[in-house]
Amino acid sequence: MTQLKIAVAGASGRMGQMLVSAIGAAPDLVLAGALDREGSPSIGMDAGAFSGQAAGVLIQSDLALGLADAEYLIDFTRPEGTLKHLAYCAEHGIKNGHRHHRV
Repeated sequence: MTQLKIAVAGASGRMGQMLVSAIGAAPDLVLAGALDREGSPSIGMDAGAFSGQAAGVLIQSDLALGLADAEYLIDFTRPEGTLKHLAYCAEHGIKNGHRHHRV
């Protein structure tokens, strides 16, 4: 079975944590990257640490590092982060799914 390589932007947020857990539980998905904003205290932590299940993927703030192995990005960040991520994904052939936040 082919596994889709998924990265999550906003990985330390409430929804990001849920996505990391769901990806870890899905047989056809693999967590390939985890992103958070620069300066976040979660940078360098295992993306699964919040759930108590190691994911083997460290949370990064650098897009090149966090998306190096990803085919898809699920983005749960603010609009300005989403636009930055979308531009990077378009340039590097990564499919991007995003959710718009209402302010």
